[in-house]
Amino acid sequence: MKDIYIGIFHKDRQYGKRLMEYLNHQKEFPMTAWFTSDEDVFFHKEKERQFQCLVLEEDIEYEGNAPVCRIGQSTENQSGYYQSGRDIAEGIYDCLKVRRGKEESIVGVYSPLTRYEISRFAQRLARNHGWIYFGMQPYSHFGEDRNGELLLFYIKEHNEFIADYFLSHQKPVEDCRGYPDVGCYLDFRELSLEDYRWFFDRLRKERISVLFDIGAACPPSLCFFGLFDKVYMPLLKGDRKSLEYQQFKNQMQHHGIWYQTVWEEVMITTEDSGKEFMP
Repeated sequence: MKDIYIGIFHKDRQYGKRLMEYLNHQKEFPMTAWFTSDEDVFFHKEKERQFQCLVLEEDIEYEGNAPVCRIGQSTENQSGYYQSGRDIAEGIYDCLKVRRGKEESIVGVYSPLTRYEISRFAQRLARNHGWIYFGMQPYSHFGEDRNGELLLFYIKEHNEFIADYFLSHQKPVEDCRGYPDVGCYLDFRELSLEDYRWFFDRLRKERISVLFDIGAACPPSLCFFGLFDKVYMPLLKGDRKSLEYQQFKNQMQHHGIWYQTVWEEVMITTEDSGKEFMP
């Protein structure tokens, strides 16, 4: 099965079914397409984040966050459609490329295989790129940080001065600066997905670049990963074949998160924790 999952909604059942069959069998733009002419069924599946891109008629209203490839009617023949199947396939890929091509300012470091080396990698990455470090590991190596606890409180309150607080209360964290930890990792889960979305939007608006060192127990939901411009995944030799890593990737793909951001695997060694590193 292809990794790119496409949802097609069209009122013309015959046309939509033919398009689905074409997209599933053409080789130039690999994808798996699913079609229905039932609007309620389609948008129920869309709300479950089943698709990386939607294919919709021009007059279908959509207010969600997924990329949309539109099908328009031909001006010469109102019963036909000017796009060929290939044009639509290419348009789907263009939608995904546009979504992935944005400037990286909110990045994450995450591995389903928790290790001390992951945080060391994240700190060096933050230092090398000039990003502010934000620790989200369940058990920190640095002790409690009162500034971090207050920061989470201000995020939850959607405090209008959040950017000023964030910039003025950083502290040294090994090789970089930022927020090493909070008193209890459960505090991270007190924030909703919308709280994090609001915070990330404020950071982008103020052009503040941040690296989040994400622990497995801290995200409020899988959709949290879709908020990032890019997520680095540090791996040791053999990790790609591990059951835990394969299950993680399967879950990300099944719930539609895999193509909402850019994932980059980075191979490291245990010796890397004390060395300079630039991916």
